[in-house]
Parts: sequence; structure tokens; C-alpha cells
Amino acid sequence: MTKKIGLTILGIILVYASVAFAIKAAIGVLPVDAAIATIAECIGIRVGTFSMIFHGSFFLGQIAMERKNFRKTEYLQLLYITLGGSVLNFFLYTILKDVTFTFYPVRLIVTVIAFLVSAFGCTLVLETHLMRTPMEGCIQMIAERIGTTMGKLRQKIDIVLVLISVVLTLIFGTEWTLREGTIIAALIFGPAMDFWKKHVFTPRENSRT
Repeated sequence: MTKKIGLTILGIILVYASVAFAIKAAIGVLPVDAAIATIAECIGIRVGTFSMIFHGSFFLGQIAMERKNFRKTEYLQLLYITLGGSVLNFFLYTILKDVTFTFYPVRLIVTVIAFLVSAFGCTLVLETHLMRTPMEGCIQMIAERIGTTMGKLRQKIDIVLVLISVVLTLIFGTEWTLREGTIIAALIFGPAMDFWKKHVFTPRENSRT
């Protein structure tokens, strides 16, 4: 259990540190990160702080749906929420505070590396099988209740998040968080997770048998 918690913490740090780098590169992030960053700027709070609120709402949604059946180990999602938001704030407003990526090829490289690292961190968290992630866990529950698949429901939610980001950006004139990097993420994030699972985690599982 201690090892799993340690790996989970490492995965969370990798996910949110890489999100900070992708935001700083400023050529586009994943729809969920775009919505979080845009809303945070509109209401005047730190991105990591709003991330805690955003993902916390999905955590509460899980509790509301499962009630007494909510597993005690799932309360570890609070670690994901609070540590993740804190790491994001630390990297964005401390480590990368005075860092500016101006040369476009560098911005592109930073963005791609950030997505690959984030995919690794996300896979690491999932492969510990210690807990669900707040957003995906809640979406899975809702999908099962309304008779659809998680993939289809997540796609619809991503579309809503994209629309929210676009509308708020047009209204409040915030910096665009949906750009070519968003398309790059759509192309490489999922395959990268499959790659890490197959070539990093599966061999370890096979070596134990």
C-alpha cells in the first residue's frame, strides 16, 4: 500500500507539473485544462486553486451517487485534488513564474514533452489501481446510469468545455488556451497512455508472473 501511495503521488506530481509547462508554452492545452485555466483567469483566482474546485465537484458527485457504497480508499482522491492543485500553483507561480517561452519551436517541443509526461503520470496513477481519478470516476458512474459509454460521455463533456473556453475567451478577452496544442494533445495523449501501459507497466506485470 505504501508503495502504491508513493507511485500515485509521483504520478500526480508529473501530471500537474506537466500541465503547468503546457500552459506556460501557450500554444494550447487539453480541453479540461483549457476550461480550468480560462475560468480561473476570468474569476481572478489561481489555476491550481480552481482545479481543486473543479475536480472536487466531481469527487462530491461520486459520493452523492454511491453514498454508503463509496469505498474508503476512494477518499484518497482528496490527495489527487489537493496535491494536484498545489503542484500546479507551485510550478505556475513559483518555478515558472519568470519563465517565458518565446521561440515557437521551443514552445512546440515543451508542449509535446508536457503531454507525453502527463500521459505517463496519468497512466502511473491508474496502474496503481488505488483509486479512481475524480473526473473520470464520476463520468464513468454517470455513463453507467444513463446507459452510454464513458468515452461517448467524456467526448460530449469535452465539447462543452471547449465551448465554455471559447465563449469566455471571446467575452472577457482572456488568452486563448485552445490552439494547435489542443489538436496535438488529441492526437498523441491517448496513444501515449497506451504506449506507456504496454512498454513500461505491462512488462513489469508479466515479470511478476
